[in-house]
Amino acid sequence: MSVPTFEPRQSHVHPAPVPSHRSRRAGGRVLAASLAIVAAVAAAGAGGYLGGRDVARASTPAAAAPAVSGAAVNAPAILATIEPSIVTVRTRSVGVNALMEPVAEQGTGTGFVLAAGGLIATNNHVVEGAQAITVTLRDGRTLTAKVLRSDPAADLAVLRVNASGLPVAPLGDSSTLKVGDPVIAIGNALALPGGPTVTEGIVSALDRTVQTDAGARLQHVIQTDAAINPGNSGGPLVDASGRIVGINTAAAGDAQNIGFAIAINGARRTIDDLLA
Repeated sequence: MSVPTFEPRQSHVHPAPVPSHRSRRAGGRVLAASLAIVAAVAAAGAGGYLGGRDVARASTPAAAAPAVSGAAVNAPAILATIEPSIVTVRTRSVGVNALMEPVAEQGTGTGFVLAAGGLIATNNHVVEGAQAITVTLRDGRTLTAKVLRSDPAADLAVLRVNASGLPVAPLGDSSTLKVGDPVIAIGNALALPGGPTVTEGIVSALDRTVQTDAGARLQHVIQTDAAINPGNSGGPLVDASGRIVGINTAAAGDAQNIGFAIAINGARRTIDDLLA
Protein backbone atom coordinates (compact mmCIF):
# COMPACT_ATOMS: atom_id res chain seq x y z
CA MET A 1 0.00 0.00 0.00
CA SER A 2 1.43 3.37 -0.97
CA VAL A 3 2.07 5.94 1.70
CA PRO A 4 1.27 9.59 0.88
CA THR A 5 3.84 12.31 1.38
CA PHE A 6 2.81 14.58 4.21
CA GLU A 7 3.80 18.04 5.30
CA PRO A 8 5.67 18.24 8.64
CA ARG A 9 3.64 16.79 11.47
CA GLN A 10 1.48 19.11 13.53
CA SER A 11 1.09 18.57 17.25
CA HIS A 12 -2.00 19.39 19.25
CA VAL A 13 -3.13 19.10 22.80
CA HIS A 14 -6.70 19.07 24.08
CA PRO A 15 -8.47 21.33 24.86
CA ALA A 16 -7.02 24.30 22.97
CA PRO A 17 -8.25 27.92 22.97
CA VAL A 18 -9.88 28.08 19.55
CA PRO A 19 -12.91 29.81 18.02
CA SER A 20 -16.34 28.28 18.44
CA HIS A 21 -16.06 26.51 15.08
CA ARG A 22 -13.65 23.91 13.81
CA SER A 23 -10.51 25.19 12.15
CA ARG A 24 -8.03 23.40 9.89
CA ARG A 25 -5.65 26.24 9.12
CA ALA A 26 -2.00 25.36 8.46
CA GLY A 27 -2.80 21.65 8.51
CA GLY A 28 -3.60 21.66 12.21
CA ARG A 29 -6.52 19.84 13.77
CA VAL A 30 -8.26 21.71 16.56
CA LEU A 31 -10.86 19.91 18.64
CA ALA A 32 -13.52 20.74 21.22
CA ALA A 33 -11.77 23.56 22.94
CA SER A 34 -13.58 26.81 23.43
CA LEU A 35 -17.26 26.72 24.17
CA ALA A 36 -20.30 28.86 24.75
CA ILE A 37 -22.15 28.83 28.05
CA VAL A 38 -25.73 28.11 27.15
CA ALA A 39 -27.60 28.29 30.44
CA ALA A 40 -27.69 27.10 33.99
CA VAL A 41 -29.81 23.98 34.44
CA ALA A 42 -31.58 22.19 37.23
CA ALA A 43 -29.79 20.35 40.01
CA ALA A 44 -27.60 17.42 39.08
CA GLY A 45 -29.08 13.94 39.18
CA ALA A 46 -28.19 11.38 41.79
CA GLY A 47 -24.99 9.40 41.26
CA GLY A 48 -24.96 6.01 39.66
CA TYR A 49 -22.27 3.40 39.68
CA LEU A 50 -20.04 1.80 37.12
CA GLY A 51 -21.59 -1.56 36.56
CA GLY A 52 -21.33 -4.12 33.79
CA ARG A 53 -18.23 -5.99 32.67
CA ASP A 54 -15.03 -5.25 34.52
CA VAL A 55 -15.80 -1.55 35.04
CA ALA A 56 -17.54 -2.38 38.28
CA ARG A 57 -14.13 -2.53 39.96
CA ALA A 58 -13.91 1.24 39.64
CA SER A 59 -16.87 1.71 41.98
CA THR A 60 -14.94 0.31 44.96
CA PRO A 61 -11.54 2.02 44.83
CA ALA A 62 -8.91 1.80 47.50
CA ALA A 63 -9.24 4.30 50.32
CA ALA A 64 -7.92 7.73 49.43
CA ALA A 65 -4.98 9.20 51.30
CA PRO A 66 -5.65 12.04 53.75
CA ALA A 67 -5.82 15.11 51.57
CA VAL A 68 -6.66 18.00 53.87
CA SER A 69 -4.04 19.52 56.11
CA GLY A 70 -5.64 22.06 58.42
CA ALA A 71 -7.59 24.46 56.22
CA ALA A 72 -5.51 23.78 53.11
CA VAL A 73 -5.77 21.05 50.52
CA ASN A 74 -2.82 18.67 50.70
CA ALA A 75 -1.98 18.54 47.00
CA PRO A 76 1.01 16.19 47.39
CA ALA A 77 -1.16 13.63 49.20
CA ILE A 78 -3.84 13.91 46.53
CA LEU A 79 -1.30 13.45 43.77
CA ALA A 80 0.23 10.42 45.50
CA THR A 81 -3.25 8.85 45.61
CA ILE A 82 -4.37 9.59 42.09
CA GLU A 83 -1.24 9.83 39.92
CA PRO A 84 -0.67 6.06 39.46
CA SER A 85 -4.04 5.81 37.70
CA ILE A 86 -3.52 8.77 35.33
CA VAL A 87 -2.36 8.10 31.77
CA THR A 88 -1.19 10.11 28.78
CA VAL A 89 -3.24 9.61 25.62
CA ARG A 90 -1.51 10.30 22.30
CA THR A 91 -3.14 10.13 18.89
CA ARG A 92 -2.05 10.14 15.27
CA SER A 93 -4.25 10.91 12.30
CA VAL A 94 -4.21 12.44 8.83
CA GLY A 95 -5.86 15.79 8.15
CA VAL A 96 -5.71 18.44 5.48
CA ASN A 97 -4.28 21.93 5.46
CA ALA A 98 -5.71 25.11 3.97
CA LEU A 99 -4.61 23.93 0.51
CA MET A 100 -6.44 20.62 1.03
CA GLU A 101 -3.14 18.77 1.16
CA PRO A 102 -2.73 15.78 3.51
CA VAL A 103 -0.80 16.42 6.72
CA ALA A 104 0.05 14.13 9.60
CA GLU A 105 -1.43 15.27 12.88
CA GLN A 106 -0.62 14.36 16.46
CA GLY A 107 -2.66 15.03 19.58
CA THR A 108 -2.19 14.69 23.32
CA GLY A 109 -4.73 14.36 26.10
CA THR A 110 -5.21 12.66 29.44
CA GLY A 111 -7.15 9.70 30.79
CA PHE A 112 -7.53 7.61 33.92
CA VAL A 113 -7.88 3.92 34.66
CA LEU A 114 -11.43 2.66 35.16
CA ALA A 115 -10.65 -1.02 35.59
CA ALA A 116 -7.53 -3.00 36.41
CA GLY A 117 -8.09 -5.11 33.29
CA GLY A 118 -7.24 -2.25 30.94
CA LEU A 119 -10.22 0.11 30.63
CA ILE A 120 -9.43 3.83 30.48
CA ALA A 121 -11.74 6.85 30.42
CA THR A 122 -11.06 10.01 28.43
CA ASN A 123 -12.90 12.62 26.37
CA ASN A 124 -14.27 11.59 23.00
CA HIS A 125 -12.76 14.66 21.37
CA VAL A 126 -9.29 13.50 22.40
CA VAL A 127 -9.53 10.32 20.30
CA GLU A 128 -12.19 11.14 17.72
CA GLY A 129 -10.94 10.46 14.22
CA ALA A 130 -7.62 9.07 15.42
CA GLN A 131 -6.06 6.38 13.27
CA ALA A 132 -3.64 5.29 15.99
CA ILE A 133 -3.86 5.72 19.77
CA THR A 134 -1.26 5.00 22.43
CA VAL A 135 -1.52 5.23 26.21
CA THR A 136 1.49 5.85 28.42
CA LEU A 137 1.12 4.59 31.98
CA ARG A 138 2.76 6.21 34.99
CA ASP A 139 5.17 3.28 35.22
CA GLY A 140 6.54 4.30 31.82
CA ARG A 141 4.94 1.63 29.65
CA THR A 142 3.41 2.77 26.36
CA LEU A 143 0.60 0.56 25.09
CA THR A 144 -1.52 0.52 21.96
CA ALA A 145 -5.11 1.48 22.74
CA LYS A 146 -8.38 1.05 20.91
CA VAL A 147 -11.67 2.89 21.37
CA LEU A 148 -13.96 0.33 22.95
CA ARG A 149 -17.02 2.58 23.14
CA SER A 150 -17.66 6.30 22.74
CA ASP A 151 -20.46 8.83 23.06
CA PRO A 152 -19.73 12.04 21.10
CA ALA A 153 -22.81 13.77 22.52
CA ALA A 154 -21.50 13.24 26.06
CA ASP A 155 -17.86 13.76 24.97
CA LEU A 156 -16.80 10.51 26.63
CA ALA A 157 -14.83 7.52 25.39
CA VAL A 158 -13.64 4.27 26.91
CA LEU A 159 -10.32 2.89 25.68
CA ARG A 160 -8.96 -0.62 26.09
CA VAL A 161 -5.33 -1.58 26.45
CA ASN A 162 -3.84 -5.04 26.78
CA ALA A 163 -2.80 -4.89 30.43
CA SER A 164 -3.79 -6.22 33.83
CA GLY A 165 -3.30 -5.17 37.41
CA LEU A 166 -3.53 -1.47 36.62
CA PRO A 167 -4.14 0.93 39.54
CA VAL A 168 -7.79 1.97 39.45
CA ALA A 169 -8.73 5.61 39.93
CA PRO A 170 -10.74 6.35 43.10
CA LEU A 171 -14.10 7.80 42.07
CA GLY A 172 -16.07 10.22 44.23
CA ASP A 173 -19.63 11.57 44.37
CA SER A 174 -20.12 14.81 42.44
CA SER A 175 -23.60 15.30 43.90
CA THR A 176 -22.01 16.29 47.22
CA LEU A 177 -20.06 19.20 45.73
CA LYS A 178 -20.81 22.73 46.79
CA VAL A 179 -19.76 26.02 45.26
CA GLY A 180 -16.52 27.01 46.96
CA ASP A 181 -15.28 23.47 47.59
CA PRO A 182 -11.57 23.04 46.81
CA VAL A 183 -10.63 20.96 43.79
CA ILE A 184 -7.48 20.02 41.92
CA ALA A 185 -7.16 19.50 38.15
CA ILE A 186 -4.55 17.02 36.95
CA GLY A 187 -3.47 16.44 33.37
CA ASN A 188 -0.84 16.64 30.68
CA ALA A 189 -1.01 20.40 30.21
CA LEU A 190 0.77 21.49 27.01
CA ALA A 191 2.11 17.92 26.71
CA LEU A 192 5.06 18.94 28.89
CA PRO A 193 7.45 16.10 29.79
CA GLY A 194 8.16 15.06 33.35
CA GLY A 195 4.76 14.10 34.74
CA PRO A 196 1.31 15.65 35.02
CA THR A 197 0.55 19.28 35.77
CA VAL A 198 -1.41 19.96 38.95
CA THR A 199 -3.52 23.09 39.42
CA GLU A 200 -5.66 24.05 42.40
CA GLY A 201 -8.88 26.02 42.63
CA ILE A 202 -12.48 25.86 43.77
CA VAL A 203 -15.83 24.80 42.39
CA SER A 204 -16.93 28.08 40.82
CA ALA A 205 -20.42 26.93 39.81
CA LEU A 206 -22.51 23.80 39.40
CA ASP A 207 -25.09 22.58 36.90
CA ARG A 208 -23.78 24.54 33.96
CA THR A 209 -24.84 23.67 30.42
CA VAL A 210 -22.13 24.22 27.82
CA GLN A 211 -21.93 23.79 24.07
CA THR A 212 -18.55 22.69 22.73
CA ASP A 213 -17.29 23.46 19.27
CA ALA A 214 -17.28 19.72 18.57
CA GLY A 215 -21.05 19.74 18.81
CA ALA A 216 -21.52 18.26 22.29
CA ARG A 217 -24.09 19.90 24.55
CA LEU A 218 -23.01 18.97 28.06
CA GLN A 219 -25.33 19.32 31.03
CA HIS A 220 -24.72 19.37 34.81
CA VAL A 221 -21.15 20.46 34.18
CA ILE A 222 -18.83 21.65 36.96
CA GLN A 223 -17.25 25.06 36.49
CA THR A 224 -13.89 25.61 38.17
CA ASP A 225 -11.15 28.23 38.33
CA ALA A 226 -8.47 25.53 38.59
CA ALA A 227 -6.45 26.08 35.44
CA ILE A 228 -7.48 23.70 32.65
CA ASN A 229 -5.07 23.98 29.75
CA PRO A 230 -4.50 22.26 26.41
CA GLY A 231 -3.67 18.64 27.21
CA ASN A 232 -5.86 18.42 30.31
CA SER A 233 -8.81 16.96 28.41
CA GLY A 234 -9.91 13.62 29.84
CA GLY A 235 -7.97 14.10 33.06
CA PRO A 236 -9.47 14.11 36.55
CA LEU A 237 -10.89 16.92 38.63
CA VAL A 238 -10.28 15.75 42.19
CA ASP A 239 -11.87 16.76 45.48
CA ALA A 240 -10.15 17.33 48.81
CA SER A 241 -10.40 13.65 49.73
CA GLY A 242 -8.45 12.60 46.64
CA ARG A 243 -11.38 11.21 44.66
CA ILE A 244 -12.36 12.04 41.09
CA VAL A 245 -15.47 14.23 40.93
CA GLY A 246 -15.17 15.40 37.32
CA ILE A 247 -13.51 14.83 33.94
CA ASN A 248 -11.76 17.96 32.67
CA THR A 249 -13.19 18.77 29.28
CA ALA A 250 -12.90 22.37 28.14
CA ALA A 251 -11.79 25.89 28.91
CA ALA A 252 -13.49 29.09 27.82
CA GLY A 253 -11.16 30.54 25.21
CA ASP A 254 -12.34 34.12 25.63
CA ALA A 255 -12.21 34.28 29.43
CA GLN A 256 -9.86 33.77 32.35
CA ASN A 257 -10.05 31.03 34.98
CA ILE A 258 -13.19 29.44 33.57
CA GLY A 259 -12.86 25.72 32.95
CA PHE A 260 -15.39 22.92 32.84
CA ALA A 261 -15.47 19.29 33.89
CA ILE A 262 -18.09 16.61 33.27
CA ALA A 263 -19.53 15.60 36.64
CA ILE A 264 -18.39 12.08 37.48
CA ASN A 265 -21.87 10.86 38.46
CA GLY A 266 -23.23 11.56 34.98
CA ALA A 267 -20.08 10.16 33.41
CA ARG A 268 -20.52 6.95 35.41
CA ARG A 269 -24.01 6.46 34.05
CA THR A 270 -22.93 7.16 30.48
CA ILE A 271 -20.01 4.76 30.70
CA ASP A 272 -22.22 2.13 32.30
CA ASP A 273 -24.64 2.47 29.37
CA LEU A 274 -21.81 2.29 26.85
CA LEU A 275 -20.50 -0.95 28.32
CA ALA A 276 -23.84 -2.60 29.01
